[in-house]
Amino acid sequence: MTRVGIYTHDFKFYHDIIKELKRWNLPFFSIPDLYSIPGDINVILSSEQDPFTLPGQIKAVTATEAIRRSLPVLLNKSQFTRVIIGIDPGPRPGIAVMADNVLMEAWECPTICGVKDDVLDVVKNYSYRYIMIKIGNGDRPNRDIIIKQLKNIAPMVIVNEENTSTPHKIHDNALSAARISLIDDRYDTSRTPVKFSRKNIYDKEFITLHSLI
Repeated sequence: MTRVGIYTHDFKFYHDIIKELKRWNLPFFSIPDLYSIPGDINVILSSEQDPFTLPGQIKAVTATEAIRRSLPVLLNKSQFTRVIIGIDPGPRPGIAVMADNVLMEAWECPTICGVKDDVLDVVKNYSYRYIMIKIGNGDRPNRDIIIKQLKNIAPMVIVNEENTSTPHKIHDNALSAARISLIDDRYDTSRTPVKFSRKNIYDKEFITLHSLI
């Protein structure tokens, strides 16, 4: 198992990165000194304010930026070939990031006004050769607002989101966004697992970052 190393003199960054790594459910190790770096650590996260430079180090302003920039390294890549941002339009849009067919993250944006900033952060923080946006064809009024917000940020296509909200008993907008990110024609319902729970639906249906680390 690969772990993320943390070495920083920035207390706020240290606090934030610990909190975010736990939220992402990524294994990590707080490095006490540079003579005590375990062999399973191939990336070290530090604050942009730290004055030192280390092998395998990623410096970032925010914890989320640091984690996103470390993801290819954790999967033994220098960068992703293809990143797709899936969006389920609505008053509380779902957003998901699929990188080389692996689900990195998925969340629900509290308001439609926050979609642009969230997408811009993904575009800026991930390392890739190509990126595109797939947005579902539902909820036309909110969809059109989102399309207008995201114009010229990245190539964008509208896809048929039929069946991405099933099963209704467990549906959430982030899950729909993850499904939308994989659609070329329409969502293949055979992908939906027979037995699942709200807790494990992502790991059952997708190849996830957590399953590979």
